[in-house]
Amino acid sequence: MRILDLGSGSGRDCFIASKLVGQKGEVPGGEMYFSDVYCDRRIPNHLKEDQVLWGECLSGALYWNDFLKIARNTGFTDPRITESRPIAIENEDLEEKLGEHTFFSVTYRLFKIEGLEEDCEDYGQAVRYKGTIENHPHSFDLDHHHNFQKGKIEPVCGNTYLMLNQTRFKGDFDFFGDFNTHYGIFEGCGGEMPFAIDGTQDNSCC
Repeated sequence: MRILDLGSGSGRDCFIASKLVGQKGEVPGGEMYFSDVYCDRRIPNHLKEDQVLWGECLSGALYWNDFLKIARNTGFTDPRITESRPIAIENEDLEEKLGEHTFFSVTYRLFKIEGLEEDCEDYGQAVRYKGTIENHPHSFDLDHHHNFQKGKIEPVCGNTYLMLNQTRFKGDFDFFGDFNTHYGIFEGCGGEMPFAIDGTQDNSCC
């Protein structure tokens, strides 16, 4: 049995459907956005127990790399950031408690697509944006690292190729290449903390 949940919202219906279809059934995943507050390191228990810090959406923040592990373990193999900004701590008492902990408000675009790899691999592929996505006639940002200008052929990793070719964006791009030849890791993909550390700070927690 295969069930497709259209407009799943929070995704709860997909979890219910997965129980209905059982281990041999399938509930196809797709694209979802996930916005939250993240920290540059794991938060110790004594800060988690501080009710003021918890109420400010700070002490409950996940370490960013732990979130990536959770996302990958649940089938969202290559989370992509669409927006990130540092959160300013303007209260001296809170700042004193938090020490060197740094917080970010981040929005991820998550895809659950068969064939995505944990790292960006190079298969010699490329795409060309047609300029057909509504409200994006000249360029389109897949994430904070991928801006596609109309008519320009852009080399992409295998994951980005799939995110465009196996989703609602397929009709908006021309695709070049296949997965027959692997050329190694895609240049420019690294494992450092991916959030913006400059730019406008935001006082809000979400």
